[in-house]
Amino acid sequence: MKSVKRVIINILATTGLAVVALAIIVRIFLPGYDLYFTSVAFQTFGANIVIHIGLQLTRKYESQFFAAEVFLDILYTTIVLVVFGTIFDWYGIVPIWMLIVMAALINLTALFLNMARIREEANTINKLLKQRDENKEGAVK
Repeated sequence: MKSVKRVIINILATTGLAVVALAIIVRIFLPGYDLYFTSVAFQTFGANIVIHIGLQLTRKYESQFFAAEVFLDILYTTIVLVVFGTIFDWYGIVPIWMLIVMAALINLTALFLNMARIREEANTINKLLKQRDENKEGAVK
């Protein structure tokens, strides 16, 4: 499962980098051909930077309640998207409810990918502990 998560992350990262690189190329080499998407690409890139910095800060403080952490992550992501949407007038194109659903889906997808990774790591640790216990039992006999 770890390799599947890594592949998904790599696909999404390269897609995001390609969109930002394309926007930069259009802005530099085709200044008269300003596509609306280049502005949106930079706006989205900025929103993602703010989201990831904020999520890194919230990871420093753990809650006893896993559901509260997930809720706060979704709430923070949604707030950033709503603020950026207000600043850059995204709501003329994308309804606010769609940004909220998008924030929730992205966070839930990341959560499920992380849960799969944690389950895999727990299984690996349990196998290693079992092997260690078997080796101790064999050494004692």
